[in-house]
Amino acid sequence: MNAIVDFDNLVLAAERLGIDRALIEIWIPRTEFVKAVVDGENLSITRRAEPFFGWAFGLSPIIDPEWPEFAVNRSTPKEKTSGFTLQGQWDAYGIHTHAIDSLNKDSYEVLRNHEEINAVIEAHAPELSIRAEDSEVVAWIGIRNDAVIALGALCRWESGFHVLSAIVVATSERGKGLGRRITESLVDYSYKNGINYVALGVRADNEAAISTYNRIGFKKLNEFNTFSRK
Repeated sequence: MNAIVDFDNLVLAAERLGIDRALIEIWIPRTEFVKAVVDGENLSITRRAEPFFGWAFGLSPIIDPEWPEFAVNRSTPKEKTSGFTLQGQWDAYGIHTHAIDSLNKDSYEVLRNHEEINAVIEAHAPELSIRAEDSEVVAWIGIRNDAVIALGALCRWESGFHVLSAIVVATSERGKGLGRRITESLVDYSYKNGINYVALGVRADNEAAISTYNRIGFKKLNEFNTFSRK
């Protein structure tokens, strides 16, 4: 068993186990990293988060008793997480940004009217926790007909890296390819503004979104189950 307290050594240890460094660098902020333990092919990571959150990789990772909540890759045997409460299943994806040739200069716009953005979210995806004025948002990107019919947020995550969030398509416009268009617009905008990599998290049962991300060229970084001790 090997204890790690240096973030750069954590990244190297993760890569040796086949874990994409983007996953570690984006979702585990350097400033919030506490410690990690490598045990053979297993890796357990603790980060600060009211008070701690854990990440566990491998078939037999250590589930630290300090973790009120934690995420394990979905291949983890069920006996390792028996007695805990499943909170959700989600997948992490990432992509190196690039210009999208199919988009012209009028394909999307930067949205700046917070009332308009929040109205779209409240009408079509009120379950989202993010709103227009949230400090992590770098830019809201939208597609407009007469009104905004799709939008999404480019956010600067607490790690300093960038993620896509709040991809919303108006209920009456779904099934027309707008989910792909707004996601491509976010990738294109990121590239044109000097951001070379973006990531996102998606619920594992959101098959339509996952299919869109795969078609655009996103790479799956990992699959997770999140658990709570409650």
